[in-house]
Amino acid sequence: MLLEIGIPGGRTGCRTHDEAVALAAALHASAAVKLVGIECYEGLGAKGRSEDDEPYAASLMERVTRIAQHCDAQGWFAADEVIVSAGGSAIFDLVAGRMRPALSRPVRGLLRSGCYVTHDHGLYKRMVAAVDHRLCCAPGEGLRPALEVWACVQSCPEPGLALIAAGRRDLSFDAGLPVPIAYAPRGALQAQPAPAGWQIAALQDQHAYLRWDAAQDSGPQVGDRIGLGISHPCTTFDKWHWMPIVDADYAVRDAVAMHF
Repeated sequence: MLLEIGIPGGRTGCRTHDEAVALAAALHASAAVKLVGIECYEGLGAKGRSEDDEPYAASLMERVTRIAQHCDAQGWFAADEVIVSAGGSAIFDLVAGRMRPALSRPVRGLLRSGCYVTHDHGLYKRMVAAVDHRLCCAPGEGLRPALEVWACVQSCPEPGLALIAAGRRDLSFDAGLPVPIAYAPRGALQAQPAPAGWQIAALQDQHAYLRWDAAQDSGPQVGDRIGLGISHPCTTFDKWHWMPIVDADYAVRDAVAMHF
């Protein structure tokens, strides 16, 4: 069992040091479980601004360190190796270096930043821009989005509007609407960047409303394929039983089963 340190207004986890100590003592006394580490989830408090996130992460991880050292001093850990874990995908750099507190036994730091697997074109693109700045990553050297949803234009019923055959059942929309990032005209074998003026204005269960300024752009045609970047990849993973893995030319090279 890992004991969780929580934040006010957040999800689970002990809000105070005294609560954490009491729970740790109960876990140690239990015949049913063994206390093997301390965890937290810092993601809910992340703002994407270093001036806010650095003191916030430092304070939270200091709380994790204090309870870990207290449990260690009391002999409450029931494993030769203690696990200390944090989990957010937005400020992982601020917690990664604080998951090895000085204890009387080895400590394994476990980072649970799941969105790094694909990154995204929205929420985490904005958040991780601050991470890249803190880590002095040159442009293009940080995480790059790997998850895209492609669908065909089904209808162009009026100037400046196209209906795309992908909607709430197919992609994330809980942290922002998808973003048109590429398109391929019907019959084309190469994708090209989507015009900057294209935007997804609304979603229905199985359709996306692509809009643009009809006075400036003729827009896509029925049968064209539109590549959508998504925000917050987690809620796209759970909509598919499997996903293809493609190369830079969009040739399918492999596939992965989803168990999300």
